[in-house]
This record gives sequence, structure tokens and C-alpha cells, in this order.
Amino acid sequence: MKSKILFLFLLFLPAIVFAEPQTVYLRNGQILHGDVINQTAAYIDIKLQNGETRRIQKENILRIAYREPQKEEPKKVEPLIPVEKQEPKKQEPEIVSPPPVVKEAKRVVRSPLERHYIDFYLGAGNGTFSPQTIDFYYKYQNIRSIFVDATPFFLAGGPKRTAGTSVSVGINYKFKKFSIEAGGMETNTSTSSRNIGPEAEPIVIYGSYPEQMKAAFFKTSYSALSKSNFELYPSVGYIRTWNRTKDSQSQVFQQDNVAGKSNFQASESLSGTSVGLGFAYLFGSKVEIRSEFESLSMKGSQSIHQDYTAIFLAPPYTLFVLPGDYSFDWKAKGTHASLKLSYFWKMGIGFFIKYDSYQWKYSLQDGSFPITLSLDDDPPTLSELVSWNFSQKLVAQTINATSRATSIQFGISKTLNFGPEENY
Repeated sequence: MKSKILFLFLLFLPAIVFAEPQTVYLRNGQILHGDVINQTAAYIDIKLQNGETRRIQKENILRIAYREPQKEEPKKVEPLIPVEKQEPKKQEPEIVSPPPVVKEAKRVVRSPLERHYIDFYLGAGNGTFSPQTIDFYYKYQNIRSIFVDATPFFLAGGPKRTAGTSVSVGINYKFKKFSIEAGGMETNTSTSSRNIGPEAEPIVIYGSYPEQMKAAFFKTSYSALSKSNFELYPSVGYIRTWNRTKDSQSQVFQQDNVAGKSNFQASESLSGTSVGLGFAYLFGSKVEIRSEFESLSMKGSQSIHQDYTAIFLAPPYTLFVLPGDYSFDWKAKGTHASLKLSYFWKMGIGFFIKYDSYQWKYSLQDGSFPITLSLDDDPPTLSELVSWNFSQKLVAQTINATSRATSIQFGISKTLNFGPEENY
């Protein structure tokens, strides 16, 4: 009996619940009045007061009021304003300055087993050049005076030379045990001489004049014996020298008799080969001492022009010019020795002090010797010219002719490195 009563209660429960109109509040703010005539777990069916039936998904329902509240005012629903979707701002990356890089100073590796670089160098200092020209020429004139009626001259305390400027420049490429070097040098000297004739009233020629030596060379070497801190290397090369004496201001004077000027110009060019041996030793990585010795074998020619332009101091004041032109072909054997101390600083920059000494001795091969004639002499025949030239050549070959050049220079070098480096 009780179960029947419960069944009838559940059957008529919807009718009791929905006996009055319901109010449905939607999530979008809309309010619907009507009778809920059906519902499931997902939706409800409501019959509106105007007779329309609508199906509403439960996910859109805020709540359902089964009895109309007496004093409940409808809620004001603010209209929904669509909000523009803003793209998130891209955050600019923060610029952080890197810490300052401290560049370590590097030094070129100069070990003959590893090196690969080019050195440029420039040096300047003092030097003295002592050519054979003046000494040889006046010695020859004195011997010549035995054969002809001419005044012999004697070098009285000369020639005296004062050291002048000396400069050098070069480039040196080194790749492991191989080395190629090319360069040049110039040495200038101021020379003074006094030449005196033997007469009772001697003729004197005196003055000061410049003398200059220029040289260019090329040589290559190979380190036959080498370790990381030293090398012993033979070398072969080519050398060319240019020597010049230019005297246009010397005075000619004989008391109460003659006054005038002497013009003496000489130029010489020699070229040949060099064969040498060098040794270098490195003290750590900063200091190097290098010595070289070369044997020189050269040949070339020389031209000499001298003329006296003078006037007799007594009437009729005759002006006279005594010209003379000579040419000689030489062979020369000599040596070149050098000693160089270098300090390698940093950034490829180095400093050095260098001593150079050149010396060569001449051997006359041929020459042209003019004949001095008076105005009433007949021109010489060909046989006389040949005989004269031959005899004068024999005379000149007896004269010892030697040239020397020495210099000491301070310099700077710059290295372009292609090989290994080490920290300073």
C-alpha cells in the first residue's frame, strides 16, 4: 500500500512543481518566462507565454526560478563590449656590452725551425768612406812626372776624412731555415787634401770636397746548422757599388806666380758576387746578436777628369787650362764584415745597432792614359800612343789601390708575421 502511494507521488511531482510559470535566467543576461515542459541532463524545453516552445542548452542557463519573486527587480546587465585582442608586445632584447677584451701583446717566433715573416728595416748613423781615387791618382802623377816634363805633387798630410752620414734600408724574408735579403746603403764623407809641388816656390792645391759610396745587394742563405736559439748559415749573393768624388772648389796657388782652381771629378762602378758565412744567437725571445763575414769579388770601371784653370800673376797675365781625362778597368777582391745587435719589442717592432766594414783591393786591368803635349810638339803617331799607353799601364799596376768604408748605425725594424707567435 505504501509503495503505491510513493509511486503516485513521484508521478504527479512535475505537475506540482511546474504548476506555476517558471523564470529562466540565461548567462547572456536574457530572462525567459514560461512553463518548462521537458528537461534532460543537457537541455530543457520551455513553452513561452506567447506559445513558442524553445530548447535551451543547460550550459547557457544561469538559474531557473520556479516561482516569480515578488520584489525582485531584473538585474541590469551591462552590454558586453568586445575587447580587442592585443598582441603581446615583443620584448626588445637587452643590449649588454661585452666586457672589454684585453688583447695580449704578441711577439714573432724567430726560431729558425718555426719562423715565417718579413722584416723591413731602416738605419741611420755615421760612416767614413776612403776611396782609392785621390791617393792612386797623385801617386800615378808622381811616377808619370819621371817620364814627362811635369810637376810632381805630394800629398801633404792627406787626404783627411771627416765622418758623414750613413743610412741603410732593406727587406728580409725568412721561412724556417731559408732567408732572402735585399737592401742598400749610402755613406758620405767630407775630405780635405793638400798637394804640394817640389819647386822652390811650390805650387799648392788645397780644398775640401765630398766623397760618397752607394751599395746595393741581394743575397740568400740557408741555416745549415740550427737549433731553436741559434743558426749557422752560408750565403751567396750579388753586390754593386757606386763611388764618387766631386771636387770643384780646390784652389791652385803659387806665390807671386799662379792662382786658380782645380776641378777634379771621379766616378766608379763595381759589381760582382759575395760568398759568406753568418752566425746568429737568440737570448730568450727578446735579444739577438748576428755576425756575418763575406768575401767579395767584383769588377768595373772608373773615369777621372781633372783640369787646372789658372792665371799667371805677372804680365801678360796669361790664362791657361790643363785638362786630363783618364779611364781605368778594375778587378777588386775584398771583404764585408758586420755585427748587429737587435732588441725585439712588441707589435712586430724592433730596434738595432749595427757595425759594417767594407774593404777591397784593386787590380788594374786596362786604362786610357792621355799624353801631355806642348804647343810646338807634333801630334803622336799611333805606335807612340800604343807604346805610351802600355808603359803607363805598367806604371799604374805597381800602385797599391785600396778602398774602405765603415759605418755604425742605429735603426728600427717592422715585422709582418705569417707564422707562429708567442705572448709578450
